[in-house]
Amino acid sequence: MGSSRFGVYLTCRVFMNELTLPELYCPFPYQINKYVDVLEKHALEWVLKFNLLIDESYYQYFCKSKIFLLIAGSYPYCDLEELKIANDWLTWMIFLDDYYDTPHLKNQPDLITKLHNRFFEILNGAEITTQDIPYSHALNNLRKRTLQIGSARWFNFFVCTLSEFLDGCVQEASNRAKGILPDVETYIILRRLTGGMGPLFELIEFCNHLMVPYLLRENVILKKLKMMSNNIICWCNDIYSTPKELRIGDPHNLVLLLKNHQKMSLKHAITYVAEMHDQEVRNMIELESNLPDIGQELDAELAKYILGIHAWIASHFHWYSHSGRYEVTLEKLALGEELQVVKA
Repeated sequence: MGSSRFGVYLTCRVFMNELTLPELYCPFPYQINKYVDVLEKHALEWVLKFNLLIDESYYQYFCKSKIFLLIAGSYPYCDLEELKIANDWLTWMIFLDDYYDTPHLKNQPDLITKLHNRFFEILNGAEITTQDIPYSHALNNLRKRTLQIGSARWFNFFVCTLSEFLDGCVQEASNRAKGILPDVETYIILRRLTGGMGPLFELIEFCNHLMVPYLLRENVILKKLKMMSNNIICWCNDIYSTPKELRIGDPHNLVLLLKNHQKMSLKHAITYVAEMHDQEVRNMIELESNLPDIGQELDAELAKYILGIHAWIASHFHWYSHSGRYEVTLEKLALGEELQVVKA
């Protein structure tokens, strides 16, 4: 996610055997929505409709990423329209994140905040103007389609989590602008925001037509399960995106931060994060096995929601076998190549 200049040298000497990524623990079943082929066609049509593909190379990158496949596995039982909306929300978030990595925005938190202010006007019903950028037009489309199916009450919860994702993007840009290399604990908290899993977990309720009452939404155990699931997905992503972030020189990655702060080898840091991931999966399963009885109706809704979380973890894990989003050309990571992030 973006490169930056930092006040100390972060020198990563890359050896190909160190980039052998571990097999992570994922015991949850993986299933694909029956509408996956229809979704693939829709996914391309939607980004073309809103001018989100800036050039031919990004078109190729989008096709290789197979975002639609991640969504089809994350919401395996939902209807087609809900699936399309979920796909377009994730696509919008991913494209926006990539947009913030471009040279004119990656170190400009004030400009990003200005964009966000406009996004929230649109989310609150403001009309689109000729001055709006493609992301605003796409967001307006998403808002209208989502509210045709989801309730206004649920949409408010969704927007709150989307706000957290956008705030995380600003904080990351601020870190780059100020030359801040966050410590591991601070980064883990920030990563739960920038990973965007908050709104994507909210879409579990939307896609599966669940009725999660406020009492359950505020349940301490459910909040903890969501936090642990968020960690699992984000740490998995940081492991598999390590080669890409080494190439572009972005230290906002748990593996690279551990390598830098703890003076670990790259291989050791990857193994360490893999162990953190696997232990968090085990901890989550143990927590689920000790759920208290909160009433028959709430128990049933909670069980469905947890299955939705499992589907997300499984789909995300298997997606890397099919997606080219994190591919790094081998010649760019040749044996012994040095990648430096230099502080001004």
